[in-house]
Amino acid sequence: MTASADATTHAKSPPTAPPPPPPPPSTRTPEPADRLSTRATLRRCILWVVIASVAGTTSFILGLTANQASPTAMLLGILLYGCFIGLVSSSGGFRRRLQQPFVARSFKIGYGIRLTACIVPGAAMAVDMFPGMLAVMAGETLEREVGFGKFASTLVSTLVQGTLINILILLAVTFVWLLQKMFMEWKPPVRDVRACAGCGYHLETLEADTSAICPECGRTNEGLNDRRAWIDRASWPKFLLVVIASGIGGILVQAGTFLVFG
Repeated sequence: MTASADATTHAKSPPTAPPPPPPPPSTRTPEPADRLSTRATLRRCILWVVIASVAGTTSFILGLTANQASPTAMLLGILLYGCFIGLVSSSGGFRRRLQQPFVARSFKIGYGIRLTACIVPGAAMAVDMFPGMLAVMAGETLEREVGFGKFASTLVSTLVQGTLINILILLAVTFVWLLQKMFMEWKPPVRDVRACAGCGYHLETLEADTSAICPECGRTNEGLNDRRAWIDRASWPKFLLVVIASGIGGILVQAGTFLVFG
């Protein structure tokens, strides 16, 4: 009788509640961007000098073969223009502009198309031809009317050509932005503040005053963080090795493409 009552009581006991689901990753929208640090700005200047060098390979070869331009002035112009873009892209105003809907993606598409054109046979020359003609005319006018020497006129021509090409790129960026604005829905990005700074793996136990070792990459994370771009988290030797090697490879590919098909 007692065993039967126990069995009846056990059968009528309520089922155990399932465990609660794990909490979702802690995310937050990015705060308004400020000016980058000197270290981060320097890295962007180096990166843009390399990009400008790759993009200007065709014009540099044409200037050398024509024997009417100063190679030193062309290199100086590329250096100045790359540093200028690096400084602008590191400013707080520009970085806050990138946080607006579709702007960052539009810039990536616009400049990505420009770099892609560098390795397409004939594309780089077609893009650079009209700006290059106007830049050469500006340099020749300064030589004739103002008395500039070859170095000064070449430097001005290089800066003028870079400005005109970037104006064309900005027009493409604006067009891409308008297409997205008209036909796409904007979803503000969120960042996992418990993501590993090395690989992005979500660390559930990481808090503001704790540390956690990532089981994926082994990195020790100290407190909550935002996942930084590779350009900011890579060591200086790795950054310089990758950027310089990529730049040399891009220059060789574009020069070879131009010499074979140009």
